[in-house]
Amino acid sequence: MESNFYNKDPDDNRSYQKTVAMCVAAASAVILLFLVVLYVNSDKETAKPKPQTAKTEEKTDEDDFLKESHNITSDELEFWEDAKKPKPLPEEDEGELTPYRDPDTVYEDDDISPTDKKAGKTNTTDGSNNDTYVVDEGSTGKTSKNKRDENGETGEGSLNNLNEDNSGSEDREGYIAVTDENGKKKYYEILSDVPKNDYDFTGDHLLSDNGILTYKDSKRESIKGVDLSKYNGSVDFNKLKENGVGFVMLRLGSRGYGTGRINLDEKFVEYAQNAQLAGIQIGAYFYSQAINETEAVEEANYIIGAVSGFNVKYPIAIDVERVEGDEARTDKLTDKERTAIVKSFCDAVKGYGYKPIIYAAKDMLVSGLNLEDLADYDVWLSDYNTPTDYPYRFSMWQYSKRGKIDGITGDIDLNMSFIDYEQK
Repeated sequence: MESNFYNKDPDDNRSYQKTVAMCVAAASAVILLFLVVLYVNSDKETAKPKPQTAKTEEKTDEDDFLKESHNITSDELEFWEDAKKPKPLPEEDEGELTPYRDPDTVYEDDDISPTDKKAGKTNTTDGSNNDTYVVDEGSTGKTSKNKRDENGETGEGSLNNLNEDNSGSEDREGYIAVTDENGKKKYYEILSDVPKNDYDFTGDHLLSDNGILTYKDSKRESIKGVDLSKYNGSVDFNKLKENGVGFVMLRLGSRGYGTGRINLDEKFVEYAQNAQLAGIQIGAYFYSQAINETEAVEEANYIIGAVSGFNVKYPIAIDVERVEGDEARTDKLTDKERTAIVKSFCDAVKGYGYKPIIYAAKDMLVSGLNLEDLADYDVWLSDYNTPTDYPYRFSMWQYSKRGKIDGITGDIDLNMSFIDYEQK
């Protein structure tokens, strides 16, 4: 049977139309309500700050500082620091200022003990005080007084090489300059009871021939020498002899600065044999890292046992150095302890019938040892300033570590001896 919308009953048709109209009205109401809600929300959004776009995100340094400064106190703010700093004195007043001088402190120009100064006494000392006064370079002249056996350590420092500019080594009368481990120059009073050297390095007493120094005065004439270790490699001792080398100081061994183990220099026997075959006198040295007197005697016994098969005429040396750039077992030694170690080594060597000598850099001798207690022993000085300003007695001088000489490839330590140990 045919079923068509237009064939429906008129009442049904009207009922359907009414239903459609109501649906349209309801939908319109919903749409209107949605638009009202959307409008209200849009008004609220316009009241909020607009988000920054890529174009407006450029920040200043001040923005970043404030954003990250939520935990910064007022003490850390730059303007606060400026407010706390004392204002500089006017330039015209600077020339009239007098450095502060503490009444209880000994200054370089006081020449009086702290006790006497505090008691109000005047400068009445005769210069016989043997305490050491250390003056830091660049200070206002303030001087601290230190006994020689106190625990005031200074590093070996960087001494100028031969022929380099030594303009920074100005003298202060009565003092000797050394350089500490931080490269800072300090001045130590020259001790009156330590024997002084009588060398005259003025005029033509000290001569240089291609960097090789010779010394001659009315009392003595120096003997050319070198010192060698395994690091020097192959050595032609005949050429050394032809170039006037009269002695070599050979490293016999060393003690590890970390392990404490004793090691023989692998080139010692070869060097000693070839040097003597070439007619060059030999001596020996031991790189010490002893931390007590027992170990010092152990090192002396070791070196004497190793040289016993050779005709050793030149000294047996204890090499006293600080280890730079690493921790060493000797770092905490006091001057008094180090001096006792050196003395024990030298006494043991002397007891065997050999000639002991102390090898050390100028600053170690001045600031790391009590020279008053070592006056009975010869000193082998290491100082690359020419001429040296070391005031105390020394019998050998290592004056260069970058020398050149036929018979050895590369840099070599150059030495001179003021004593002919072969005849001594």
